[in-house]
Amino acid sequence: MTDRSASMPEFMPLRVPNGHYDVAVLGGGLAGLSFALQIKQQRPEARVLLAEKRAEPAREAAFKVGESSVEIGAHYYREVIGMRDHLEEKQLRKHGLRYILPAEGNKEFTKRVEFCTPAHHAAYTHQIDRGIFENELFDRCTAAGVDAFRGFRALDVELGEGDAEHKISLGHENGDVEVTARWIVDATGRGNFMRRKLGIGTETGHDINASWFRLAGGLDWETEWGGDDEEWLSRMPERGLRNYSTTHLVDEGYWLWLIQLASGPISIGICADPRVHPFEEISSFDAFLNWMKEHEPQLAASVEPRRDDVLDFLRIQNFSYASTQPFSRDRWCLVGEAFGFIDALYSPGSDFIAFTNTFSGEIVKKDLDGQDYGEAVDFYNDFYFKLFEPTLRLYKDNYQFFGNPQVMISKVVFDSMFYFALLGSPFVHGRMTKMEDIKELLELFTPIIPLSGRMQELFRDWHEMEQTEWEGVSVLSQQFATYRRGQEEIGLPAEGDLLIQRSAEKLPQIKALAVWIFHKAARNLPEVPDEDTPINPMAVSLHPERWEQDGLFSGEGISLNQAREMLVGVEEIDLESRGAVVAG
Repeated sequence: MTDRSASMPEFMPLRVPNGHYDVAVLGGGLAGLSFALQIKQQRPEARVLLAEKRAEPAREAAFKVGESSVEIGAHYYREVIGMRDHLEEKQLRKHGLRYILPAEGNKEFTKRVEFCTPAHHAAYTHQIDRGIFENELFDRCTAAGVDAFRGFRALDVELGEGDAEHKISLGHENGDVEVTARWIVDATGRGNFMRRKLGIGTETGHDINASWFRLAGGLDWETEWGGDDEEWLSRMPERGLRNYSTTHLVDEGYWLWLIQLASGPISIGICADPRVHPFEEISSFDAFLNWMKEHEPQLAASVEPRRDDVLDFLRIQNFSYASTQPFSRDRWCLVGEAFGFIDALYSPGSDFIAFTNTFSGEIVKKDLDGQDYGEAVDFYNDFYFKLFEPTLRLYKDNYQFFGNPQVMISKVVFDSMFYFALLGSPFVHGRMTKMEDIKELLELFTPIIPLSGRMQELFRDWHEMEQTEWEGVSVLSQQFATYRRGQEEIGLPAEGDLLIQRSAEKLPQIKALAVWIFHKAARNLPEVPDEDTPINPMAVSLHPERWEQDGLFSGEGISLNQAREMLVGVEEIDLESRGAVVAG
């Protein structure tokens, strides 16, 4: 008689993805969850699938970064997908982006130049524990009627030709399933499912590495590093407020973040240019700690005795990448990091989730409503690169001057003024969704966009000419009224054409700031430009041999005195005027 082994039962979940979906979202991280909730709220009758490979709820304060949101991303989470109550009750309100510049080996924190962007109460930003946030998003997706599943990984997609449905194979530990969908939204993040399948990946040329960890119990760095320096502590309106900023410790070739989370831990991580700080110096926790001992000794002294509080450690080499297109007439979209990623400085990750989700939603809704969506695909593809490529230029080949206090503060102020006027205010006030609104904005903004790239070249050249190490002041964006107003207006009502009017008023101020920075930097030239001569801001550079050809003194320019009149309080960002002293 032949032996027979008992058959083992095969278990499958009680619920599995099945049938046909209007939209299949592959990936249940931040981008996928927020898109699924968005499309279900906007079109409740749509059948939406969300498939996440992770079988369990997300862990709190572990592994995932992207914890800092700025104005666009925060607005998207708060108002577009309706997470305002959660963010106010379970997450932290952020107090600006804070930059701590280097001085004398970074051994005494209170000597270092400190700069913080505005944090007006009307313009919301948050620091987000990704685990808590994503778990709440998942629950809200299911409550809204999204067919949301954990433990299902995308295995393959067979794209339907023409109007034919897409076939999607999903893998589960206890068996695979197949569903169909009209639209596929890839939210697999760095898994890059569709990007890899279709071979549409591209490089950005911005080769930067990162590593990070979470420290249980947080870190009151203001108290630990401020010590008994009452003058430094009293620069802020209240004690402890610094700890609620997204804080950047910066020096040549790197910036290091400190982000306190509502759940208790603090997120600590670094982005570093390998030409200055090789990857092996930060690729393990021990190596990173040794690196901190050399470059950020006060942070190292706080972390080393608390090794048992380290919750995780992760690293990414060459984290920046892109794709050739985010949206397709073949009925697929790439959202968030499934399309690409540039850099975490300025916290743009959630902004680009907001952009890709918003534009994908407009395209998908057109199709599901029976309208032709081809023009929308082409338009949003083009517009997305008008956002992505100028943003890339803010970072690429710029890490070398991050340790230059005056240059870095000037850059952050210029870049953020650009952001407030051209991106933040239009998005928050609902004018960066519909094609007709975006076309109106492009007509206004297109002429000034090249100025951002030109200024990045000026910052690099300025650093080559002047590398003064300043110390002893805090620049907290209190006196520079034009700058503060730009951020404040993001949170103020702007009905009808008021937004366009405000934006139009901001463009001369941005040009004036370019002229002011030009004169500040040009003092290093052998022949200093005449302060009374009008300067064409679109032609600023520190290359006198190019001035005539570029038209620096042609057209309707702005003199230095005119720039000062337009920029009330701009001297606040001039370290010498503020009374900073040369380090050492």
